[in-house]
Amino acid sequence: MPKLTDSAIKAAKCPAGKDRIELADSSCPGLYLRVTKNGVKTFAFKYWSPILAKTVTLALGQYDGITLTDAKRKVGDHRKEIARDEDPRARKRAERRKAANTEELSFDHLADQYIEQYAKPNKDSWKNDQHYLKRPRAAWGRLPAATVTDDMAAELLDEIAETAPVSANRTQSVLHKMFSWAKQPGRKLVQINPLTDLDRRGGKEQSRDRVLTDDEVRTLWWGLDHPDLPADREVALALKTILTTMVRPYQAALMERAELIGIDSEDAQYNMPRHRVKKRREVIVPLSDLAVEVIKEAISDDDQTVVFPSKFSDGDVPVARASLSQALAGKKNGKKVGDKTEDRTGIREFLGMEHFTAHDLRRTAATIARRAGAPRPDVKALLDHVNGDVTEVYDKYDMLKEKRQVVNLLATELRRIVGDRPAQTNDMQAAAA
Repeated sequence: MPKLTDSAIKAAKCPAGKDRIELADSSCPGLYLRVTKNGVKTFAFKYWSPILAKTVTLALGQYDGITLTDAKRKVGDHRKEIARDEDPRARKRAERRKAANTEELSFDHLADQYIEQYAKPNKDSWKNDQHYLKRPRAAWGRLPAATVTDDMAAELLDEIAETAPVSANRTQSVLHKMFSWAKQPGRKLVQINPLTDLDRRGGKEQSRDRVLTDDEVRTLWWGLDHPDLPADREVALALKTILTTMVRPYQAALMERAELIGIDSEDAQYNMPRHRVKKRREVIVPLSDLAVEVIKEAISDDDQTVVFPSKFSDGDVPVARASLSQALAGKKNGKKVGDKTEDRTGIREFLGMEHFTAHDLRRTAATIARRAGAPRPDVKALLDHVNGDVTEVYDKYDMLKEKRQVVNLLATELRRIVGDRPAQTNDMQAAAA
């Protein structure tokens, strides 16, 4: 039973075949570190409950959310409670019940607890939950969570569905999960789930199959270089990166310089870390010369640590995944000017293009590569589509050679499609012709 240190915690991994392991700290009795198969690390305190007459566990918080020092301090505080014949876990549950019963728990506080105590420890996509809770927070943030009704939920979701039906469905799913979590026995932050019997307010979703035509690819490629484009240059280059690499939009947006290997060689790679890949696997994405051109342009400052930095940072904070979608779509009644609001033109409208999403660029790139003769299994490998069958459990070949052939073929096709740079004019269609 070794002493926990920050270096030991960072290096801790759950062995294959296990869902979770617990590491005790010899220097702080009762303190444990839980490590799940998904790499989530959470501090916990195990102690003998004088009330329940058995050993119980109290979650202290997720590592990085709280430090090792914080965890040890919390254990010390809880031991003082136990010395007074008090039960820390029983006290916390009583506080939650009191907050719910007296309707003191605001919707904002409930959302905070859901994100910290459930979403972060259990979901790789917890930031999506955080994003979809923004509209409900804006509407109900200060209200007692227990006062949110099904009518209120339906009204808000219908409002979202008017312009974004898919977003309405995602918001509804997150709200349903949050309220279900909040009303669980032993937690009882709310008494009912107002989303339980609510129909999908965004309606039935259709699977997307949008693929940009060659003319649209040409218009977009050169349009992203237009000096009057209503988007930051970093966002435009991130969109080009999706088209040249087939990575997912968030994987392009969050790219870091340290993850680029051999960027000046023919073996240039983007080594994606486990936490940025579905099913928590390290994935290598070979980079074509065209992808390298795009990425190098984005690295304009020797001190920047991310490839596509947010304009609000000093080169160390990446653009948000949502920034790509927002740049394409624009925003109605967005920017405030005095007492009025101005519409913000999106890239699609600026270029006169039909609706498409950042994710559709990934599908378009895969289609171009397949059309040019790239084998389906090789394109599938580059897309990082995993079936999860027994073969893929044992077959660990990275297919790097085959994936590089795909990206090089894709680069050749993209260069053929976009042709030479057109003269930039205010008439985008004339410029793209």
